[in-house]
Amino acid sequence: MAEENHKPVRLALIGAGLFTKDAYIPLCRRHASTVQVCAVWSRSAKATDLLLPLIQEFAPKANGYHGDDQLDSLLQDPNIDAVAVVLPVQVMLQVAGKCLKAGKHVLQEKPVAQSVEAVNLAIKEFHQLSQQPVWALAENYRSEQGFRKACQMIHELGSIIKLDLVADMPMNSSNKYFGSQWRRDAEGCPGGFVMDSCVHHIAALRALGTAAGLGQVTEASASTLSLSEELPPPDTLVGAVKFASGTPASVSITFAGSVLRFSLSVTGTKGSLEVLRGGWEGGKPGYKLSYQTATSNGSKVEHVPFSGLDDELTAFIHQVKQSKSSTAVPADPVYSDAVYRTSVEEGGRDLAVVEALLQSSQSASKTIQVIEVPSRPSS
Repeated sequence: MAEENHKPVRLALIGAGLFTKDAYIPLCRRHASTVQVCAVWSRSAKATDLLLPLIQEFAPKANGYHGDDQLDSLLQDPNIDAVAVVLPVQVMLQVAGKCLKAGKHVLQEKPVAQSVEAVNLAIKEFHQLSQQPVWALAENYRSEQGFRKACQMIHELGSIIKLDLVADMPMNSSNKYFGSQWRRDAEGCPGGFVMDSCVHHIAALRALGTAAGLGQVTEASASTLSLSEELPPPDTLVGAVKFASGTPASVSITFAGSVLRFSLSVTGTKGSLEVLRGGWEGGKPGYKLSYQTATSNGSKVEHVPFSGLDDELTAFIHQVKQSKSSTAVPADPVYSDAVYRTSVEEGGRDLAVVEALLQSSQSASKTIQVIEVPSRPSS
């Protein structure tokens, strides 16, 4: 039905924390023509009451829910098509699974789970459902135009020699997520801030490796440090990973420093490229791509604005509309990689690399084999 594809997807926000307020509410406001926010839920009535007026500024008919019983009521509402699950990792996978079993399409925040074992089990259970809604992961780095352009450029670099990832991300009292308690829960969020943030950086690294045809990351080794008395351990990780092709990549991440820096570089036999992130301390928001080949006259530099949050939501909405249509939706090259960019399995593979790095650091930097996350069965 063509008219069905023009109707907004009716969405409920599951979770009323800081990221919902700062990211999802402005995001849904920007996409109000394709997303109609119908509800917001939190375990706490106070949290729901704080966010509901902000949502009603652009979605006046939205309702607030709180507590386990009202979550059940929300999931039974046939007027809600999809949910965005924005909860701490300790409970996110459990709630996402409940939403999927209720037949709701799910856009789930990262990290995808507390462990690779947990996400593999959840994927297995999902594929046993008689009716499978869309289950997507909100890993915005895989949707960022800056990284996607770098993936296109990588074919001009010849054979890839190495990749290098540096993420110096100061985490102190000036950061609004500094006081996040769930990221400080060593048992519920193994690796703390490193686990929560590293999946972003590894997603970008793996995206470039995939584009270059290097295969999956198969092994990892690392050392960690805990230098800051204000952060849960570890706050610094330095290591290396190896792709199936044998190509190595260095990984250097710290939250204990004082200067912001993000750099992802690729060196090939015919050239090199680097992706730098800006937007901090008054810098120009977005990514700077620097690209040079053996035959070019100096470096070519391009600035690419941030787009990940918007592009991942658009990719999710496209998949939901495809699933609701009784006729085939015409192929659109803009969405040709939508399933890959929002893949829960890819998020599981990001987590598997982080998990292997952390396990290595706890085993005298011994090389750890990365746990495999099976590919989605062909439909």
